[in-house]
Amino acid sequence: MAPIVPPQMISKSEEIVDCVECSAEMSNCSMLIGFVSSSEADILSAQTPSYRFLQTDADYEKAINECQIIKQSAFFSQGVLLKCIDHKPLFPYLHLAQFHWQDQTKRIYEIGEKIRECGPDPRSFYGSYDEISSLCKTAVVGEPNLPTNRHAGYIVIAFKLLDDANKQQNLEKTWLNWSGAREIYKHSPRNWNLRKISLLKHPFIYKNGANRPFAYILLCEYGSILHPANTIQALDICERLRTRNCGLVALYQVHTAYSNEAPSAPSSAVVSARRYPMSRGFSEDVVEVVKRESPRRAPRLRSRERSLQIADEHFYQPYQMQ
Repeated sequence: MAPIVPPQMISKSEEIVDCVECSAEMSNCSMLIGFVSSSEADILSAQTPSYRFLQTDADYEKAINECQIIKQSAFFSQGVLLKCIDHKPLFPYLHLAQFHWQDQTKRIYEIGEKIRECGPDPRSFYGSYDEISSLCKTAVVGEPNLPTNRHAGYIVIAFKLLDDANKQQNLEKTWLNWSGAREIYKHSPRNWNLRKISLLKHPFIYKNGANRPFAYILLCEYGSILHPANTIQALDICERLRTRNCGLVALYQVHTAYSNEAPSAPSSAVVSARRYPMSRGFSEDVVEVVKRESPRRAPRLRSRERSLQIADEHFYQPYQMQ
């Protein structure tokens, strides 16, 4: 991201945080963000009694198929599929995918093509977004990789504009206040490992009445917010944000991470799998025990065989090594 103003430094105890304003035209990265709505089948299954067997998660199957479509783009670099852990979420899954190219117009066009291939539900919201401002630790600056840790997660706040945004520049200057970023940064415990807070903007302005995506999205990236010791507190802060904020607030967990790395020798992998469908190995920690006859065991066996009236030719003879 190329800053258009010198970064401001904010200190929090020993941490140093950069407040950076970015230009979407000068950047080479855009994000495909897709809010996957609940299907009618999942809504009906949620209303079924708890004693019945759970049905297949249709939303998850659809989201995974969309990940495969997104991954096929030549501009795609990496992405994650997030799962909402809120109770009865409006959007159970969320796509975050990075597209890199120098020309912003080509990036937006490519993202639009992938969205059309995915064919999202009318209740879902997919769009191309560019980062315009961010708060991040100086140690995290320059790390473009999305989190893959199972305890990592995001607090996501999405905003729609009531009008056609004639005052967007004023909103973007005061984003720390109205978006809740300042409050989130202030009240996030250190053990949540807050890595970055980003404000992303949709590049287009939709006319009134159109089914437009969210105009602004606040992404708060954490390294361990969903550790079992932190989950309850994280859900609590999201509930507090809902009472003080006018946006859609949700807590998401990293579910699936994927990238555009080419598979390594797929043909040989298939052959080896067919050749060795399942090979049983032996643990290296187990030492093979050699059974040896104790000197007192043979006489005891002979006496037992005599008591059972077994013929002499069937008497037990210990095996002798040649």
